[in-house]
Amino acid sequence: MEREEDRRRLLRSTASVAAPTLASRLLGYVRDLLQAYFLGTSHSADAFTIAFTIPNLFRRLTGEGAMTSAFVPTFTEVKAKGDRRELWAFGNVFFYDLALVMGVATVLGILFAPELVKVIAHGFKTTEGKWAQTIAMTRLMFPYLFFISLAALASAVLNSFRRFFVPASTPILFNVAVIASAALLARGAQDPARVFCWGVLAGGVLQLLYQVPFLWKEGMRFTPGLSFRHPEVRRVAGLMVPGVLGAGVYQVNFALSRMIASSLERGSTSALYYSSRIEELTLGLFSIALSVALLPAFSEHAAARDIPEMKKTLGFSLKLTSFVTFPAAAGLVVLSRPIIRVLFERGMFDRESTSLSSACLLFFAMGLPFISGVKMIAPAFFSLKDTRTPVIVGVVVMAVNVALSFALRGPLRVGGIALALSLSQVVNFAALFVLLEKKIGAVGKRALAAPAIKALAAAALMAGVLRVMRPLVDVASAPFLRQAGGLAGAIALGIALYGVFLRLLSPGDAKDLAAAVRHAARPAGRKEA
Repeated sequence: MEREEDRRRLLRSTASVAAPTLASRLLGYVRDLLQAYFLGTSHSADAFTIAFTIPNLFRRLTGEGAMTSAFVPTFTEVKAKGDRRELWAFGNVFFYDLALVMGVATVLGILFAPELVKVIAHGFKTTEGKWAQTIAMTRLMFPYLFFISLAALASAVLNSFRRFFVPASTPILFNVAVIASAALLARGAQDPARVFCWGVLAGGVLQLLYQVPFLWKEGMRFTPGLSFRHPEVRRVAGLMVPGVLGAGVYQVNFALSRMIASSLERGSTSALYYSSRIEELTLGLFSIALSVALLPAFSEHAAARDIPEMKKTLGFSLKLTSFVTFPAAAGLVVLSRPIIRVLFERGMFDRESTSLSSACLLFFAMGLPFISGVKMIAPAFFSLKDTRTPVIVGVVVMAVNVALSFALRGPLRVGGIALALSLSQVVNFAALFVLLEKKIGAVGKRALAAPAIKALAAAALMAGVLRVMRPLVDVASAPFLRQAGGLAGAIALGIALYGVFLRLLSPGDAKDLAAAVRHAARPAGRKEA
């Protein structure tokens, strides 16, 4: 019964993240729609995309990536000892240490913006004005790194107390800030891209300030103080150094992909961005939400040295992931063009933009199950304070991604770069799974493979039916409402068909999936803040 309750608690925690994440992703679409309308896949769009990529990449590596992965297991371990004074002494000191480090990083980023842009987007030098515009916007947005890194730490602390709803809600504020800036100021602005930059900055500030009262409620008093010699701070720092690459393999690879795309035709960089946003929407609804809930759960298992329970939790999570991501990937592959057209094709975003972006989305979709799988496995390594293994795998994955990007960009152009990213994540998932089994013992490949194969078969059958019906949906000349209605109908039909096929092929797994949804929707015993 206790183990069953642990599963239900994990699902409720996932739901606590998924609900605000859904709201955030919907607002994120509105934000991207405004960006597509005002910037399209123009030179300004490419410049803004790269300028935002640079501080955002550092944020995902040092904030949500390595820092969170190193901090949560350490903080959870200290919390398990029961000494609140020791716990908050560590939390306060780490907050100010991180603020100092990120402050210095922000200043250096502003000073060395030209060098950073040269690394990320060397291809921009050949276009007049694009190079200078990207550097100026990079400098304008770099302070975002400072605020969002501290916001990520606040989220990590709250997640350690199993307070998932508030941290998951912070991206809503970010999207609202950018949307408000664009809606109010972009139309009359000489350079609309700069308006989006100011919205990004405001969003970073709001994400931090929103969480402060909830940290105070848990017991954090923000007492000023620095101590890089604090034993727990040094432990986190030691885990972070190798974890910077291991925790952010996909983000580093995506930045490399944008770098390579910057040398292709106009709009390639922004096409990667728009298509990745659809992929992230799909990931955010389940995989990212579950991975956020998994790290504290795994950390508690590791602190209690309960490896068998960790393996069962991982197996349960991977099984659920296969049920959700295979049909999502199949649907995106078949409906990639109408999805991009309905969501973005208006204003500066024309048919050429749709063609570039839909090609990327099709190839991104192929890697969706494996990216999701990595998000389930990586927290297990971090909870065991092993950041070295993901680093070693990350270096291999990065080399595979770069090699495939250069090999495929010729025949497939920017779509080849998206395909390279997906294929590299297949390597990432396989390597991490094998190495984790060597570390903690067999997870049960056969027990995982059987339901995964059935889910894949059900998804393939669903995709076959949708492929036959696609000409009815993919009609470029039809009025917008007809296009949107047709797409919504196709998605609803796909979900229904997948449910039917899964029930026919694997009735037990279909029943388990339905039960999991019911448990996730059931209110928790303890109310979330």
